Amino acid sequence: MPIGVPFNDAGVVSLLYEEYEALRLADYSGLKQEEAARLMNVSRPTFTRIYSSCLQKLAKAFTEGRSIVIEGGDVEFDKQWYRCNSCTTVYHHPEEEHNQCINCSSVDIEHINQSVRDWRLEKSAIRNVVDPDEYCICASCSYEVPHQQGIPCFSNTCPDCKTTMIRKSD
Repeated sequence: MPIGVPFNDAGVVSLLYEEYEALRLADYSGLKQEEAARLMNVSRPTFTRIYSSCLQKLAKAFTEGRSIVIEGGDVEFDKQWYRCNSCTTVYHHPEEEHNQCINCSSVDIEHINQSVRDWRLEKSAIRNVVDPDEYCICASCSYEVPHQQGIPCFSNTCPDCKTTMIRKSD
């Protein structure tokens, strides 16, 4: 979030995890879109739409001084990840029952993998009603439909241009 600006849920720009991943692969790792699309298991045009949506959201956040939150999507970790609540170190460790920070030896650590699993369960239990302002949108032609609970936008296809839909955010 911007320095000196208090965190406000209303002023947040939400990046979907797949948008973050597209940015990471293209700009941080320097991969070509074809290779990044293959790693994400999507077509190159779909990758381009996801990447474009990410850039548009980042531009909005930077221009309007909004906080950026990365959320959504199904995330699977290849390792056991931990966060120390004392020194904020994030690290991975091969043991699932690891109980001490590798940096400061604090026992106040969070098992990120388990936190993500718990968050998914909590979110699905709490969120029984879809926000009426949530939509799935076609990044190609801007066709919109109301978002349906439990159905990811990317599983919908635009009836006009047959493009994979993405989540619309403010």
